Amino acid sequence: MRRALLVLLTVLLPLILTTGTAQAAPSAAAPTVAAVPADAGRGWPVSGAQGVLDLAARGYVEEEYLLSGQADTFDQVGLWTEDGRWATRVATTGNPYTTRMVVVRPRDAARFNGTVVVEWLNVSFGVDIPVDFSQSYEHFIREGYAYVGVTTQKAGADKLKSLDPARYAAVNLSGDALSYDVFSQAAQAVRANPQLLGGRTPTVVLGTGHSQSALRLTTYANAIQPVRRSYDGFMIHGRAALAAPIGDGPLSAKIRTDLGVPVFVLQSETDVIASASVRQNTAQVRTWEVAGTAHADQYGLNLYNAANARDKSINDGAPTTCDKPVNSMTFRYAENAAFRYLDRWARGGAAPPTAAPISMLLNLIILRDGDQNALGGVRLPDLDVPVASYSPNNSGGNVPGACLLLGTTTPLTPDRIRQLYPDHATYVAKFTAAADRALRSGYLLQPDRDEAVARAEAAPVPVP
Repeated sequence: MRRALLVLLTVLLPLILTTGTAQAAPSAAAPTVAAVPADAGRGWPVSGAQGVLDLAARGYVEEEYLLSGQADTFDQVGLWTEDGRWATRVATTGNPYTTRMVVVRPRDAARFNGTVVVEWLNVSFGVDIPVDFSQSYEHFIREGYAYVGVTTQKAGADKLKSLDPARYAAVNLSGDALSYDVFSQAAQAVRANPQLLGGRTPTVVLGTGHSQSALRLTTYANAIQPVRRSYDGFMIHGRAALAAPIGDGPLSAKIRTDLGVPVFVLQSETDVIASASVRQNTAQVRTWEVAGTAHADQYGLNLYNAANARDKSINDGAPTTCDKPVNSMTFRYAENAAFRYLDRWARGGAAPPTAAPISMLLNLIILRDGDQNALGGVRLPDLDVPVASYSPNNSGGNVPGACLLLGTTTPLTPDRIRQLYPDHATYVAKFTAAADRALRSGYLLQPDRDEAVARAEAAPVPVP
C-alpha cells in the first residue's frame, strides 16, 4: 500500500506543479546596500532628478545606492495559459550581481507616509528612463511617498558603465534572466535597510513599470510574486497583451486572479489596441483606459529631455522631436489618482472605482467624436472640454521609434473653439464642471482638479 501511494505521488506531483499555482521557493540570500558617494564620477545619478527638479525646495533628497547580492533565475514549469496562473521553478542560484537604486525620499523622515514605490526602470531606448516617476513625482512629493528607481536589466546597467565608468565601475548585470530576482531583492532591501528611507521602515511597497517594464512586470506578477511575495501591489502601466518571456517566449496573458495583492493596469490610447484582448476588472485587478492619451507624452518628455541634456545618454543630449506637436493630454492626473487608490487598496482599503473602457470597434479601431477625440474611457477635463484633438501616435523625429509612441496634439481651429465657447466665462464654467465630474468619479485628485481649473482660468480661450 505504501509503495502504491509512493508511485501515485511520483506520477501526480509533477502534474500538480504544472497546473497553475506557482510553488513557494525560498528567497536568495539577503542583498547588501552601499551608498554611492554624492561626488563619485560625474557627480550625479544617471537618469536621476538632480539638476532637473528642485527637490530641496520640496523637502526631498535624492540618494543613490549599489545593490549587491546573488540572484536566482527561473524556468517555466508546465503549460502557461492566458489566465496567468503560471508556475516556475528555480533554474540557477548564486548568480552574483551589482546594480544601482536611486532613492527619492522626504528629507524629514516624519513626512514619510509609509509607502515606497519601486520602479522597474524602462530601457526601451537603451538607458534607464523613470517613466512613472516623471508622471507622478508631484503626487509622490505631495503625499510623502518614497520612490526607488531600480536598474533591473542589462541594457540599463551597461549604459550606466559607459556613461559614467568611475561612478558605476562595480555595476554588473550578466543578463535579463536575473531581472526578476533583482527586482524582488530591491523590495527586500527596501524593507530591511532603514537607512534607505531616512531611518524608517515601509508599511507598503508597490512595484511599478511602464511599457517594456510593464510586460516584464506582468510576468513578474503572474510567475514570481506568488513565489517571492515581495510586493504589496503593482502598477502595470502601458502594457500590451503580451508578457515578457521566461521560458518558451511571450504570450498573451491576463493578470492571475488568485494573486493575493492588488494590481492596477493603467492604459493610454496607444496601449489599448495592443491590449484589448486581455482587458479585465476583477476583485484584485482594476483597469483604467485614459482617453486622449498616448503611450508617452509631453509632460514626461520634458523631464526626460532635461535629464538627457545633462547625461547625454541619447542623441548626444539633443531633445527628442517629432513631426507634429507631442500629445499634451494630462495623463498624469489619472496616474496620480491611480497611485492614491492602489496605495489605499494595498493597505486593505476599498478597491478603486471602475471606469468604462475606451470605445472600440472590434477591439481594433478607437471610436471618435467630431473633433477626433476618443469616446469612452477615463474622461479628464482637458478632453471633455477640448481645445485640441489628441491622438495616440506621431511620426518622424530624431530618435527612431520614439515618436510612434508620443502621440500628437492638434489645436482646434479658432472658429471651432468660438463655436464651443463663445466667451471665456463659458469655457471656464464648462471646464470646471468637467473637472468636478472627474473629481467625483475618482479620476482626478483635489490638488490636480485645482491646478487644472487654474490653468483654464488663465487660458486665452477663446482666442481674442
